[in-house]
Amino acid sequence: MRKSIIPGAALRAALLATLSIFSIFSTFATLTAHAGLVMVQSMGKADGSVPPTTNTIYVEKECVRIENGAHADQYFIYRGDKQVFWMINTKDKSYMEMTQKDMEDNASKMNDTMKKMHEQLDKMPPEQRKKMEEMMGNMMSGGAKPVPTLYKKIGSGEKIGKWVCDKYEGDRDGIKHSDMWTLDPKKLSIGENDMQVLKDMAKFFEKSAKGMEGMFGDPGKNGLEGIPVKTVTYDGATPKFQTEIQDVRKESVAASLFELPAGLAKKSMGMGAKGKAPEAK
Repeated sequence: MRKSIIPGAALRAALLATLSIFSIFSTFATLTAHAGLVMVQSMGKADGSVPPTTNTIYVEKECVRIENGAHADQYFIYRGDKQVFWMINTKDKSYMEMTQKDMEDNASKMNDTMKKMHEQLDKMPPEQRKKMEEMMGNMMSGGAKPVPTLYKKIGSGEKIGKWVCDKYEGDRDGIKHSDMWTLDPKKLSIGENDMQVLKDMAKFFEKSAKGMEGMFGDPGKNGLEGIPVKTVTYDGATPKFQTEIQDVRKESVAASLFELPAGLAKKSMGMGAKGKAPEAK
């Protein structure tokens, strides 16, 4: 089976959590003076059995950098001006690069793979097919439209960190999926310029993130209002995973944070080193 184009489970989780938040943020852009944006976010198991990791996201003009606290030597950079996404590993002095075409090709290959898997399933006896579908779980949904999460407000005035939030419960097909605490976007200094690069980044991953629509906020359609400060997702009746915004602040961000470190070897996806990183300009 083809692996995800994004390496590392922890880094994939960090990217998915960040994209889900950015998707909702982009709906609530407010006009403020432009400066850099820094967001600090924690994520981890809901039962606290493992210490949460802390992600720091830097935004400046057309650039985004995502650092994952569990892997200080690995981070992501999105460059909207170049339409490129870099995955950097300073420990082994390498980086991988994805362009929009890479994302489209990956999505096409995934669709082809799923089509072939369905064709193989169609040839199986019913009992064997059922076992295979149970083993594969949600992957067998293929191109099917994802089940949306519908929210209802169940509380207000609850303090999460330094913010007073409303609480929503999310259901999918009548089954509890998540709890979410949200904040009026006017209480965060998120500017239109910040939102544009976040929208562009979400669009960059759009085809590869087709199955994620249900986790994104869609005010006016799914009942959710506000910026998500804390989210807890469930597996059945058991809380499994949570993300929480610790801080959002406006400050200048050095342009050098969005450049490739000099001397890194470029790797193809799943292949060996190929070339060197260009010098920062």
